[in-house]
Amino acid sequence: MIRPLGAVLTESELAGVPASADWSRWIAAGRAPASGDGTGYRGTWADDLAQLALLGFNEVAITLEWATLEPRGGHPSQPRVEHYREVFQAARQLGLAPWACLVDGTLPGWFVDDEHGFVDDRARTLLWPRHLDRMGENFADLVAGWIPQREPVHHAVRNNLLALGPPGSRDLDATAKAVRAAVLADGEAWRVLGGSAPVATYQTARLFEPVTDNLPATERARWLDGLFRRSWGAAIAEGVIGVDGYPTTVDHLREAFDRIIVQLRPAVRIDVHGSWSPMPLGFLAEGLLTAFERTCASLPETEKLAAADLTPVEDDSDAQAQHMRTLHEGVIDRKAAGWWQSSPIDGWHWERGFDGRGGLINAARSERDVAQAFADLA
Repeated sequence: MIRPLGAVLTESELAGVPASADWSRWIAAGRAPASGDGTGYRGTWADDLAQLALLGFNEVAITLEWATLEPRGGHPSQPRVEHYREVFQAARQLGLAPWACLVDGTLPGWFVDDEHGFVDDRARTLLWPRHLDRMGENFADLVAGWIPQREPVHHAVRNNLLALGPPGSRDLDATAKAVRAAVLADGEAWRVLGGSAPVATYQTARLFEPVTDNLPATERARWLDGLFRRSWGAAIAEGVIGVDGYPTTVDHLREAFDRIIVQLRPAVRIDVHGSWSPMPLGFLAEGLLTAFERTCASLPETEKLAAADLTPVEDDSDAQAQHMRTLHEGVIDRKAAGWWQSSPIDGWHWERGFDGRGGLINAARSERDVAQAFADLA
């Protein structure tokens, strides 16, 4: 059996945030660095896919950017459909099994502003399934699988609790509602797309540690841990969305999804005010692997993959290669079926702009030393 080894290509990172996306206004307001045209993916995508195939990848997650596929509500773009079909066909010809990612951090501005996004029942149960139907009609013959949303709980918390993305609130109740809505939206995708190709839920694993034994810090860390693990985890293990204050029975999601992809993100400390601060880098690999183990402990026996990037290890030399080897060995020891490398090519980041150096391949498309270490593992 070939172990799944995937690359996650996020279009907003590599090609820039489209003007029709919700994040474009956020950037225009100066709340995030300008993304421009990213690092040129619109002109390099064919070569990028070929380069990833040569490194040993056998799967690739490709964003189907909803904001360009439907820049105005009810007005889909056939040229964009044809473009993505070309991308998927090229991936298949290179031996890369293409997974279609339908939401990866950005949403159409009209869907968020006019229709209030996934938290609105009508938008989630009518407009979102309509989009899912259209994606199935246009791409089911080419995809190896579907990813409805990439890290939806992570984005809900970042945007609604930490004000690091639209709508930019700092509200516990809004965060809980957004997380619940994200789980329900994943459920709609499972209902609509299930059977056409495998459907994956792509979630986040992260440790939250209180800075002291202080009760407020401990309670906030517990609440965040529950949001990140039990919200969606309880849905597929027990048929109940595990969000405090918003219990929702979802029997149709019990043992849902054909694959679980777990993005490993660095552990954080939570202080008495609920603020986050990074844990020491010496704890990085241990924290990532512990988060993966805890997240998977209560989940059904579904195929599980781990995913991560190299951003926290700001080093082009042996440190990144050793970090990658440690994670690969650690997740396989913990029964991961495979590995997905997120952000394998340097691009734009909502916080750092273009200053990050966490990919196997830099923005000029030159391979870093760590790329050979990855190829050896592959």
